[in-house]
Amino acid sequence: MGLATYDDLKAAVADWLDREDLAGRTGDFITLAEARLNRLMGFSGLTARVALEAGPGEAELAAPADLRDVLALVRTADGTAQGFRFEPGRLVLNPPPAAAVSLELTYRARPQLSEARPVNVVLAEHPDLYLFGALAEAAPFLRDGEMLAVFAARFDAALTEARMREARLARPPALRVDPAVAVLPGWRA
Repeated sequence: MGLATYDDLKAAVADWLDREDLAGRTGDFITLAEARLNRLMGFSGLTARVALEAGPGEAELAAPADLRDVLALVRTADGTAQGFRFEPGRLVLNPPPAAAVSLELTYRARPQLSEARPVNVVLAEHPDLYLFGALAEAAPFLRDGEMLAVFAARFDAALTEARMREARLARPPALRVDPAVAVLPGWRA
């Protein structure tokens, strides 16, 4: 069984739990695991950009529903930063624009799996985070401490590996110079 979609993940959680009576709860366990992931980690693959428009004097804009962290808000005409503060569900501009302005919001999105959104980059890159996270969330419901210890440890290991990968992706690649090709000014090849 693959773990490519939300339905695949729900089926895998049900299989690992080996309890037919919990089939209706697997989505809840996945949602709880996803909430934990949102608190613990921001995934670079979930960076999104959206165009926004603010009218003259307009101080508040609706924030995208999946917004987790704002990375930048800039005026598209000149690339300058727009002052703002983020409040749940909205961006409050400071100062409000004197004239209509086009903005680009760059933000880190929340991973949100559902029937309507059956795939995301986190599931594609780290299916073990979802699987072991959901199983760890199921353990307290089942009042199974041994299961919790096993799957919490597996989740923590997968989370550590995912963080290491994200840290590698965040670093710029090392500059490599081929000495056979490189010629410094004033030097002869």
